[in-house]
Amino acid sequence: MSQAMTAARSEFGEQLFQGLAALPSSGRMTGEQLEVIYALAYAHVTQGQYAQALPIFFILAHYGPTRKHYLLGLALCLQRCQRYAEAIHIYSMADVLFPGSPELALRVAECQLMQGDRAEAREELGRVQRFIAQAGGKYDEWKPRAEVLMDLAQRESA
Repeated sequence: MSQAMTAARSEFGEQLFQGLAALPSSGRMTGEQLEVIYALAYAHVTQGQYAQALPIFFILAHYGPTRKHYLLGLALCLQRCQRYAEAIHIYSMADVLFPGSPELALRVAECQLMQGDRAEAREELGRVQRFIAQAGGKYDEWKPRAEVLMDLAQRESA
């Protein structure tokens, strides 16, 4: 992990990361073993088989709780299986563990919209848009997506 990423993590996020890394399950499988399992889950996702990939990502997140791609895979499968509240929790946890990009907050807003939580989605998207605006162009590629989601959140509530 780079120093820049660790520095960007809040004190709570760092404590959470260290606590997850210290769990007994984190040391039960090697990185190579986990990546072999991940390859299977990833193959399911690329084929659109989210329900089949979901239990595999649960295993991966259990045994590799500090690996970002396992958490994001789990959250994506939950989202695609219409388990939006659970997906929001995982995306939010990943954002605490791996801050620095508006992508995860945008995913949270997508789930909120799918649940019909328009007000919460607008609030989340407002934070995302402020974050992008304050980043001095660093995250401008996310701006169109945030705007489209905000338009949807506002249109649907009217």
